[in-house]
Amino acid sequence: MDKVVIQQRTKEMLEKAYMPEKFIGELQKLFQSIVDKEATKNYQRIIPDTGRFYGVPKPVLWIIASEIGKSIHKEPEKAQGLLKVIWDEGSYEAKQIAGKSLERFGPKDPRICLDFVSSALPDLDNWSVCDYLAMYGVEPIVYSNPELVLTLSEKWIQSTNKWIRRFGVVTLRGYKRVPTTEKVFELLDMVMDDKERDVRTAVSWILRDITKRNPEEVAKFLIKCAEANPNKDARWVIKDGMKKISDDKKKKILVLLG
Repeated sequence: MDKVVIQQRTKEMLEKAYMPEKFIGELQKLFQSIVDKEATKNYQRIIPDTGRFYGVPKPVLWIIASEIGKSIHKEPEKAQGLLKVIWDEGSYEAKQIAGKSLERFGPKDPRICLDFVSSALPDLDNWSVCDYLAMYGVEPIVYSNPELVLTLSEKWIQSTNKWIRRFGVVTLRGYKRVPTTEKVFELLDMVMDDKERDVRTAVSWILRDITKRNPEEVAKFLIKCAEANPNKDARWVIKDGMKKISDDKKKKILVLLG
């Protein structure tokens, strides 16, 4: 099925957005018509906790999400209701679409976006949905209004739910484009030795990503962590997170770690 056909079917589906059951019925029919065996295998292989899914390739999901994003951009007052209907369909694909459709909407209407995101967090059950919701639903807001997000990130990072903690960490990825603050590193320090590997891998990933924009700040933070006699989990995060800092700083950290 080509891009134009998918776009047209999505537009027709959106005309029924005021009838949630019919809208979701059309969305499910669209998913079922474009199932791909390779996508199914990839989801099963890469995302073991995928939950219910159809097997729709990501590029197709992004086409659908683009049309939905345009729709909520035009009618922001209807955005949260529509996004909830899509999210509540419950499949991996529906959740990915809900997240991706926020990419351009969030900076324009951050409060609506963040309210929806906060309501969706208890349903996170795998790294992929978690990360894409953070990257498309929150990261663009960080670029324009980082302080608005930091308080929420702190709340999320303190959650007892590992996926919400990971989500809170991934929201800090926005600092790959803006200068970090001391608060960013305070938050990362809270989860350097998190008991869950899914959280620790997010911390090291975010450290690597924000290094390009903030190399000295990241190096200073990692040196401080290395000086604090870290346990084996934190040591792993430090070593994995330092990959993009300067060689001389790497050597200093390795000496400190022994």
